[in-house]
Amino acid sequence: MKVGIVLNSSKGLKTSAVETIIRHIENRGSSVELLNFNKPLPELDIVLSLGGDGTVLGSARYVGEIPIFGINIGHLGFLTGMEYNLPKVIEAITLILNNQFTIDKRKRLEAQVYRRKRNVAYCTALNDIVVKGAIAKLVRLRTHIGGDYVGTFPADGIIISTATGSTGYSISAGGAIIPPDLGINVITPICSHLLNVRSMIACDSKEIKIAVESYHKGLLLSADGQVDIELENDDCIIINKASTVTNLIRLSNETFYQLLSRKMKWE
Repeated sequence: MKVGIVLNSSKGLKTSAVETIIRHIENRGSSVELLNFNKPLPELDIVLSLGGDGTVLGSARYVGEIPIFGINIGHLGFLTGMEYNLPKVIEAITLILNNQFTIDKRKRLEAQVYRRKRNVAYCTALNDIVVKGAIAKLVRLRTHIGGDYVGTFPADGIIISTATGSTGYSISAGGAIIPPDLGINVITPICSHLLNVRSMIACDSKEIKIAVESYHKGLLLSADGQVDIELENDDCIIINKASTVTNLIRLSNETFYQLLSRKMKWE
């Protein structure tokens, strides 16, 4: 088996621990390679992502549909498969190398930006697509869902979240928490200036169209908080379910609601 490792060095994981993980993989007869997002992707069977949710998001963007096992050295870690503990990590890797795991397929979003009817940008996201103005600058968002005009919302921005991303930025803006196996997107205006505006839920088969009205510079479209695309007044963003998925490796039988209760410390 060919194993790639994505390491978030800012999390302070000891070099000796990484060496132990690499040595264990090689002793099991598999090859291993430390990955660099700035270099071409080598041929791999699985990827170990050591960090937090942001590391998993970056890994997913880099490796495509190659299965990812997230090891949480961060905070919440909703996307990761386990908390970091070196002996338990070694046990988990042994199971993975023996193909004793399941794959959790997570849907992605794709966003296309049109400017004067020309397609000028494209990106995908596992968690969310965010359209946001400069700090303290209002933007008006003409929003359509499934071809139906919903409304024009004056707000700081808007979050289009997958069910997976509902526990990310969306929840802090008042969006609902959605189990990741549901085919649902969450549309949440950020700090709307209309008091009757609420987060909305839409089937992920419905196209979402957002036309932006802003006369201030600094308007951005952000994918998973990692890819930023500069927008202009009257740009139109078309958001659909992507043709690709992110494959997350799971070893535990823990349900989403059990995970939610544990991560949110509702226990």
